[in-house]
Amino acid sequence: MTSKKEFLKSLPLFSTLSDTDLIKLSDMSKEFTYKNGEYVFYEGDSPDWFCIVKEGNIKAIKQAEDGKEIIMHMFKAGDTFGEVAVFDRRPYPASALTVGQTTVIKFHHTHCFEILETMPEVAAKFLLTMGRKQREFVDRIEAALTARVEKRIATTLIKLANMVDTERGKTINLHLTRKDIASMVGTTIETTIRVMSRLQKDGVIETTKNGITILKPDKLQEISGQENDD
Repeated sequence: MTSKKEFLKSLPLFSTLSDTDLIKLSDMSKEFTYKNGEYVFYEGDSPDWFCIVKEGNIKAIKQAEDGKEIIMHMFKAGDTFGEVAVFDRRPYPASALTVGQTTVIKFHHTHCFEILETMPEVAAKFLLTMGRKQREFVDRIEAALTARVEKRIATTLIKLANMVDTERGKTINLHLTRKDIASMVGTTIETTIRVMSRLQKDGVIETTKNGITILKPDKLQEISGQENDD
């Protein structure tokens, strides 16, 4: 298993730090392993921890007034979460729930301010990271308001595939239901089932008990409107 120091060194946020600083960060942080479906923190909790996914996945969720679960974002290994609440000292705006067995590295909020004060290169990268997340959030809202449901579902499947380093024909297995995908896309379960059934009928994807297999990634890219990097 990768040590905390080695893992932190692998992250762009900390990659330029000296061994002395990396050891300091490792000593500051705590490592926790959660089972599938466990909460790292709840919406409304005191923002005590800045978190990094070491292994596994996290979904940020909110509860609607009718009790429905809304998936705000998915985080994979190497992603940070909880930082906005930590730095503005307001309660966490969403709950963090594990998807599969997940290991999380946590920094207490008091250490976060110390890191920014003593490691300016990290502070600069934090700003870039938070700016990128803000842009992604704006893009998602824009897509929810303007893009066709089929396009939004295709885009979501591509993002999920990227989370698990999916190759052509490989299965996305993130313990996500049609309800979860509908929540991420911002549509009904019925519409999600209808669109995904059509994608399966057209041979673009295949759904099994093990997950979703992308059979025609180029076609899915075309539907999503994204440029293919190949």
